[in-house]
Amino acid sequence: MPDSQTSWRLEVMGPPRLVSPAGRAVSLERKTAALLAYLALEGTMPRGQIADLLWPETPTSSARNNLVHLLRRLREASGADLVDAGESLTLRPELAVDALEVLTTGKPEAGRDLLDGTDFDDLPDVSEWILAQSERLAAAKAGWYRENIARMLQEGDATEAAALAERWTELDPMSEEACQVLMRACYEQGDRPAALRAYHRYKQGLRHEIGADPSPETQRLAREIDQGTVKRSAPSQPARIPLSVLRPPTLVGREDVWAQMEEAWEQRLGIMIEGDPGSGKSRLAQDFLRSRQDHQILFFQGRPGDAGIPYATHTRNYRQTLAANPDLDLPQWVVRELARMLPELGEAPPPMTTEADKRRFYEAKYEVVRLVAERGPVIICTDDVQFMDESSIEAGAYVGSRFWGDTNTMLRCLYCHRTGALPPYSAALLDSMYAAGVVVPIHLPPLGPSAVTRLLADLDVPGGAPVADQVARMTRGNVQFVLETVKNMYERGSSEVKPPVEADSGIASLIEERLARLSPNALQAARAAAVLRRDFTLELVTQTLGTSLLDTVTAWEELEEAQIVSGEAFSHDLVLETVLVQTPPTVRRVLHRSAARVLAAAGGHPARVAAHWEDGDDLRQAAPWLVKAGEAASNNLRFSEAREFYSRAEFALTHAGDLSGAAGVRQSLEVLADRAAKAAS
Repeated sequence: MPDSQTSWRLEVMGPPRLVSPAGRAVSLERKTAALLAYLALEGTMPRGQIADLLWPETPTSSARNNLVHLLRRLREASGADLVDAGESLTLRPELAVDALEVLTTGKPEAGRDLLDGTDFDDLPDVSEWILAQSERLAAAKAGWYRENIARMLQEGDATEAAALAERWTELDPMSEEACQVLMRACYEQGDRPAALRAYHRYKQGLRHEIGADPSPETQRLAREIDQGTVKRSAPSQPARIPLSVLRPPTLVGREDVWAQMEEAWEQRLGIMIEGDPGSGKSRLAQDFLRSRQDHQILFFQGRPGDAGIPYATHTRNYRQTLAANPDLDLPQWVVRELARMLPELGEAPPPMTTEADKRRFYEAKYEVVRLVAERGPVIICTDDVQFMDESSIEAGAYVGSRFWGDTNTMLRCLYCHRTGALPPYSAALLDSMYAAGVVVPIHLPPLGPSAVTRLLADLDVPGGAPVADQVARMTRGNVQFVLETVKNMYERGSSEVKPPVEADSGIASLIEERLARLSPNALQAARAAAVLRRDFTLELVTQTLGTSLLDTVTAWEELEEAQIVSGEAFSHDLVLETVLVQTPPTVRRVLHRSAARVLAAAGGHPARVAAHWEDGDDLRQAAPWLVKAGEAASNNLRFSEAREFYSRAEFALTHAGDLSGAAGVRQSLEVLADRAAKAAS
């Protein structure tokens, strides 16, 4: 008889294997190990998504067939049904998994790494996933060490705390936090030489590995320990906000809106979700998309800063589409047209001179979407439409119109925008779509008191039930306001609901309070990222601040733990906006000027570079970039944008006292007017 699965154990921390109830170990082939680890850490996944993950270069039918054989071999090798295999795959709940134990308890598994010794170089998506999950596991381990060492110090057991901190540094020698904790624990123990030895060992290892020095904070701690000026006290244990607050486990209070979306879907109409900032539009859209498991999803976003750059949103969206479909067989003329906004595709055609040239460019965009839709039904979701640039909206409307009225189309559309935040061009276009009956508007209202109560229960907020009504009144049912209130409660370690200092300050007041708890390095990293606004990276943040990458990464870990950021993005646009507002004007100007230099060196769009110089109050430096932005817009027949760029350049040069330069720009404006007239005729 096959072994019962009741006591089977999956070990993926280290070389992957299955251990039977009798202690028999079954080594796992790498793709089997990846499958089981993925299901363990991600939960139920569609069969097709798993097949594409493990066999990305294989046709879908063959990949799904390979998955069938893999599952059969797993069953034969183990003699147990460990995976429930339907159209979605799920690990049997009885199967114990060491990685899940690390995540739930945080207790390290002898320092072993996820799927250690298994090579996935030919599966880049799997490699990236393992890297992300390894960081997640490392954070859980760090939290376990941090909490237990703090507890030991609070109980006066400095010797045990130092021993545990020593184990932490052995398992993660490049962790600066571990080094600091060990230094403090040794000092609390009264062993100042051991604390300094820990510092120098870390310093030498850091120089050897990445050629960098410890952060100024760690260097300062070493000096204070050497001078005996460190106050002996247990290190403060930062409040940890559960990850569930970043993304609540279930969607609550949206049953009526969901029903409206289902009705529009059945009628094959586009859906436009609109609501106040923080009302939960993105979450609702994403959950609705996940419910359409038989559709491909293209999730696009307008981002802060897009509006001033022609085709900024489409450039990012089409780059993302091509990356998701690397084997898409594009005609050469399409590739050349797309090179106008994606220079990595090769040489672009000459500048546009007629409306026919622009239509050909837009037809190339349509062709990409059409070819993707030929592979199966597609949903294009465009979130935060209010941030999109006008040229991307115009091109997107053209592409969409080519599908409207086609009852056989494989393309469906879903949009989200803030109430009352659309610029005039977008609002007028949306009104025409409503009038044509191709898109249904759906308003997302605030949560009611009962929904807020359910949300607090889902988040398992200590003492949340008694204060649910108070939270509902204070937040007026705004989802993000509720979540920021919960974060505030966790960080203060109190179930007391603390209203904003000013009645009208709302969410911003709570976010500012959380920002005030950040270390100076973390706050500066957040400010630099907010100034960069769209598509920032940790490398760009580092260069803008003029610090080391290690300092930025350390600061970023703190920002992620405080849920200011999630990955390389702000946790919510309202957080980004609050960071910008609370940044002192002088600091903001300095960061803008630094960002301008960094983006110029990185080949950033001239309009982006110019905007940073303008926001940095250096109009002389902004002028040449504004001229370049005007030329680029003119070459794409974006005459209104080009006129704006040239006009700003003329103002900048006049303000800087460069009258001859301003005169040259006026000549460019005259040439632009002639071009616009010819193109229109």
